[in-house]
Amino acid sequence: MKAQPRGPFKKVMWFCNDGSVLPPKPYACREHGGGRQHGAYTERTSIMRDNGYYIANILAALDIEKVLQEPDFIDQYNQILIEKFLIQIDDGWIMRKAQFYRGAIQEENERDGARKLLTKLSTQKGWLTSRFLSLYSGVRLLAHGKDTASAQNIRQLSASLAEKDKGFLPLRVKIHGSPDAGDAALVRKYAKTVTDNAQYLLLADEIDQVYTAPDLSDALAAQAKIYSKAPWLQKWMRETAQTLEKDNSPENQYRTTGKALADIRDFLPEVKSPSARIQLLDLSLQVEAAHFASSTQLRKNIGQMHRKQRISLLQASALAAYGTGVINNRSYQQAAASIAKLDKSELNLTDYSEELRYLARVPGWGTQAMRFQFYTSMQKLGQIEPLVHLFIQDQLRGSPLLFFSQVLNGLTIDVNQLSGVKHSLFGKKIGVGFHALNPGLVRGTLYTDVSGENIASIQPDGIYVLPETVSDLPPLSGIITAGEGNPLSHVQLLARNLGIPNVTVNEDIIPELKKHNGQVIIMAVSPSGLVEISADNEKWRAFFGEAVKNKENVVIRPDLEKLDTTFNKCIDLTQLRATDSGRIVGPKAAKLGELKYIYPDKVANGVAIPFGVFHQSVLTKPYKGSSKTLFEWMTEQYAFLHSLQSDPVNHRQKTEAFRAELYDIILHSQLDPAFIDALRNSLEQTFGSTEIGVFVRSDTNVEDLPNFTGAGLNLTLPNVIGFDNLLAAVKQVWASPFTKRAFAWRQSHMEQPQYVYPSILLLRSVASDQSGVMVTADIDTGNQDILSVAVNEGVGGAVDGQSAESLRINRKDASVRVLATATAPTRRQPSPAGGLVELPVSGSDTLLQPEEIQQLIEFANELPKKFPSIVDDAGSPAPADVEFGFVQGQLNLFQIRPFLDNDAVQGTTYLMNMDKALQSSSSIRVNMNGVPKQ
Repeated sequence: MKAQPRGPFKKVMWFCNDGSVLPPKPYACREHGGGRQHGAYTERTSIMRDNGYYIANILAALDIEKVLQEPDFIDQYNQILIEKFLIQIDDGWIMRKAQFYRGAIQEENERDGARKLLTKLSTQKGWLTSRFLSLYSGVRLLAHGKDTASAQNIRQLSASLAEKDKGFLPLRVKIHGSPDAGDAALVRKYAKTVTDNAQYLLLADEIDQVYTAPDLSDALAAQAKIYSKAPWLQKWMRETAQTLEKDNSPENQYRTTGKALADIRDFLPEVKSPSARIQLLDLSLQVEAAHFASSTQLRKNIGQMHRKQRISLLQASALAAYGTGVINNRSYQQAAASIAKLDKSELNLTDYSEELRYLARVPGWGTQAMRFQFYTSMQKLGQIEPLVHLFIQDQLRGSPLLFFSQVLNGLTIDVNQLSGVKHSLFGKKIGVGFHALNPGLVRGTLYTDVSGENIASIQPDGIYVLPETVSDLPPLSGIITAGEGNPLSHVQLLARNLGIPNVTVNEDIIPELKKHNGQVIIMAVSPSGLVEISADNEKWRAFFGEAVKNKENVVIRPDLEKLDTTFNKCIDLTQLRATDSGRIVGPKAAKLGELKYIYPDKVANGVAIPFGVFHQSVLTKPYKGSSKTLFEWMTEQYAFLHSLQSDPVNHRQKTEAFRAELYDIILHSQLDPAFIDALRNSLEQTFGSTEIGVFVRSDTNVEDLPNFTGAGLNLTLPNVIGFDNLLAAVKQVWASPFTKRAFAWRQSHMEQPQYVYPSILLLRSVASDQSGVMVTADIDTGNQDILSVAVNEGVGGAVDGQSAESLRINRKDASVRVLATATAPTRRQPSPAGGLVELPVSGSDTLLQPEEIQQLIEFANELPKKFPSIVDDAGSPAPADVEFGFVQGQLNLFQIRPFLDNDAVQGTTYLMNMDKALQSSSSIRVNMNGVPKQ
């Protein structure tokens, strides 16, 4: 399409309002109710659009009332915006030549269609709240009135020029990384060396317009006249204009415009006219341009500013980020509270460092907000155009978070200089950009081009840059994520237990990582969150040659002395206690039985299928008609595989062949008729029916052990309905410990791998409004006064790696510190037909309500008094890891296990040395009126 003279179109036609499509001639639709002339799609374009690739969008052709009712409208709208981005940065993209095809696009009609669409969206409450960022992005990206220059146009035009002219690349890097008003002169100087320089001169003019701050006083005065029926708004506009006029210093301009952006967002719902709302948003773009221009002036002198001045700039940036939709109100309030703690004449270095570390989360919140709005659509279009993956990065670099990050980086470097510590990225010391989730020290090959579609290609010795942490990750050495997910998901808990380091990174770090794709690197993450990523060298090769790998200390040893495979009767959950864990059932059922005994109204009804049924139904049966039982064959195979360890290639091939055969045998095993009858009777007695929905949960003797969590390794089949479906599900769940992923994570840590016994918990389906995970301590510091909580809307919240509402709750006063708000775009709910359905989330920036938080605190406080001791492998008390849900505000409990850190990682000498400088921080006082050292 890029190469075709007509691009995605085959011809130009008239599209009449009565549905007629006529050849291009003057007034063709006059007798058909009017209409519009534009390009008609080729067959290939139509096929792609029918399959969800919304390319070659004609806004003039949108039937807005109809398209708003379509279930995929949000995806269509997102793809329209992403396509506009592609057209800007890629020399027209698929319209590269079609933009010169007369009649294919009618600019006047396109602007009219965009304005009608944006105006309609502004009438809907959701687009002024949870989808405000999308609306604001649409106002920015869709031409719907008078053209205005913007910082994004500059970056996009410079990127387009650099694609065609590699000599321009250094200037493009300058314009993207550290833009200022002097860039116009640099571009004009370069244009003199180019024969066809019209586009370069246009870029220079755009830069001049952006960095010549618009006269907001005139703009505000003009806008004030429009709002004669809103005197409060007129007053605000005039007062804001006066504030700007009285003091034209960059600091005052930056603070005033930052506040103005937040004010405009708050005013929008109070303005009743939809067209006036769009005009107000257009004004917001002008204010944003002035805000950006003043930030470039401030950047020149920021080295001379004292700490309190810089803190005030963070406040203005956070306000502006809220005003432009990049963070929500709750996130802004949390950032503002942290900034207020820094607004003092003197601070303890520990407090100074702690608050700046917290504020380093803010750019990540912006990333997650953009992902919430656009990521699903980016994944779709990204299948046909890799440039799509630059969209979020581009939008963020044009947002107030760019300057926020730059100011914060300087302050964090200040903290690191005072403390003697800093992050390191391939030899470069940086202040911000990393947020540590799990500590660890590994050496492995860096891979930066993995997506959700090729997860199966992940290698155990790889360190992977992932767009998000997904629930079905196979074994790997290190995780670097652009999307934080949440620190209490199953894969994060498993990684923490095994000492696998995991950090999240800001979008601007990823290009530097991509330069080292395929290279062996070192990734060190300290217990306090310091990050070092470096190239491999002789020193590190020697270190890892001598050091014990950080995962080898985890050895899975189920208690075989208490294992009872003779008990083979289905058992009601009310009959189980914690002491049955590892004896007749796994820890899920046993400990949930204990919880149901203590809290009968907080745990759903359930039935457990014990180890003995698996033993009797599968392991005692003959292996393929031979005289050996399946268990005897397994034992022989494991011994044979152990003998091949000196031949890794052969060992790997034979192991996989054995695993696949074992999985297939279990999956296709025949259930005993006596067991089927017994299960039917148990379901009738416990649930009153065999046709109700249950979660079929694997519950083995090799999980939730004192030194191994095994979180999320085995299968849970949600909301299975129908007895025949349940019988099939039983075999699937029995086989799940022997899937390739579960086997790989677990098997290298087992001393006697033949003793893996799955039981099954059948738990009545609960349609949770919110659900998540709670650890009864601060997972970063171990503080017992703090609860670590992650929660999402719907069922299965937080455990599968969704971007969750992540909180630290103080048990003493119920105060909450927000680490992230929930940005998963969908929620899961049980379907009456079985399984789960994906539904849109509410978009609320607050999920857990105060009364629900109080229930969690009360439960956590009661737990040590009522529940048997939760201990680690040394017998010491350990925090509890609890899966929970709320239904109409009432707490439900789904699982409890010990929360396990990896002691070897916490004690690694190298990582401990990284943190040494932090230990003396409490004695250092910081003069906030002082200027940081350069």
